[in-house]
This record gives sequence, C-alpha cells and structure tokens, in this order.
Amino acid sequence: MVIDENNETKPSNGSSGLSIAGLVLGIVSAVVAFIPCFGMYAIYPGIVGVVLSGISIYLANKTQAAKGMAIAGLVCALVSCSIAGYQYYIINKGMEVLDKSLKENSSLDSLRKNIEEMDKDGELDSLKKGMDELKEVQDSINELSDK
Repeated sequence: MVIDENNETKPSNGSSGLSIAGLVLGIVSAVVAFIPCFGMYAIYPGIVGVVLSGISIYLANKTQAAKGMAIAGLVCALVSCSIAGYQYYIINKGMEVLDKSLKENSSLDSLRKNIEEMDKDGELDSLKKGMDELKEVQDSINELSDK
C-alpha cells in the first residue's frame, strides 16, 4: 500500500521492488567494475540491473508512479556495463597482442638460436673458460673446507 499526497492509500504498483533491485544491482556492478582484471565480469549484474530498471520505468510510466530510483539504477547499471565492456575490450586486445608476439618472436627460441650462433662463432669460448676457472675455485674451496 502506498499513501499519496491526499493521505489516501492506493495499491502499490510493484515497480518499487524492481527499482530497488535494479539500483542495488547497478551499484554492485559499478563497484565490481572498478576491480582490475575482474571488472569485466560486472557486465552480468549490470545487464540484469538494466533489465530490471527498464521494466520498473515502464511500470512506473504505466501507473504514474515515481521512477527516480529506477532511473538511478538504470544509470548506474549502464555506466558499470560500459566500464566492464571497456575492460573486456582492453584485456582482449592485450591478450591478442601477447599471443601475436609470442607466436612471432618465441623469446626462448630466439635466445637459444642466438646462443648457438655465438657458440659457432667462438664467442662463448671465453665464457666457457671463465666458468671452468670458477668451477676450479669452487672445488679448491670445497677441499679446504673439508680439511
């Protein structure tokens, strides 16, 4: 029951429950939308909030009821859906770029090829000698510590 300006009671139109639900879902999805890498999932409660708020606005127009809360829920849900959609787009683009660069460059394969080329050219000989000398020093330290 709703009391109007003449202090008369009239039956509720049922849109206030939908307005509240739409507003709550709009706020929840707006909060979730600002969580990095997880915000793209805010689109799901946002879409439900848009639908509930839209139905509530339709019912409020039909019965000449207040629709402020429904409009607020619609705005919150639309803003959060747009933020979530933007995050989804950015993450998708980043994954495409990463996938493309991994396929083209294959960092480990490239490193392995460079090392093999340096080994063929004899550029790694000094590194190998240095590693052998370090191993000898380590062995002598181990012998001294065993005594």
